[in-house]
Amino acid sequence: MQGRGMIGFQRRRSWWVAALFLTLVLSVVSTPQHRSYERVLAQARTLAPQIIVLDPGHGGIDTGAEGPGGVMEKDITLPVCQYLKEYFRLSGARVLLTRHDDRELSDDLVEDLRERVRLGNEARATVFLSIHGNSFPSPYEYGAQAFYYPNHPESPRLAHCIQDELVSMTTPLGENYREVQEADFHVLRNSKCPAALIEIGFLSNPEEEALLADPAYQKRLAWHIFAGTVAFLRGEGQEVPAP
Repeated sequence: MQGRGMIGFQRRRSWWVAALFLTLVLSVVSTPQHRSYERVLAQARTLAPQIIVLDPGHGGIDTGAEGPGGVMEKDITLPVCQYLKEYFRLSGARVLLTRHDDRELSDDLVEDLRERVRLGNEARATVFLSIHGNSFPSPYEYGAQAFYYPNHPESPRLAHCIQDELVSMTTPLGENYREVQEADFHVLRNSKCPAALIEIGFLSNPEEEALLADPAYQKRLAWHIFAGTVAFLRGEGQEVPAP
């Protein structure tokens, strides 16, 4: 009797442990954040096949901006684009990167920019996204920001959809007060499709520099840019009147 009682007790304990583990797993899986991820991915999968061109800014001898801790712009734009690529691929999109490693597309800066645009235009991209890091003389500026050029009637709406997502992203730096701006960047001006350039943060801010070098933070940035692009492709966001 004593032996059978002990076996029964162990079985009941194992069941309770398993039940507790399942409860914990479900509580994690069912978080509002996870449900939001699933909702965006489900929405993305309902869209017609898209061609997304991602442009990791700089590369090779062109390092871009550099933070006080030595983090270089070229080294943060590529991983963010790689995370973005995986998100878009999960949605069934065809994704092209203007560079896949640490290299420039041309020794000549202007030709480098032309090559990036050419890749997007020849692919007949649905959307062109150029990812960059920002810098400013003051070390206190922070926050991600989307830019557009009126190369295409839908470019302003794309930038606003992405910025709406970026400002919703919580960070240790505080509220992101930045707004969408029009800017005459070569890759935006010469793209034939809706295009946006996203400055993902200020390398000149030591605290934000550390965040931008963190793979987990890079992945979060990529997710919000992806979610904003999905909202754009779904027709969300208001049309922005021409100035």
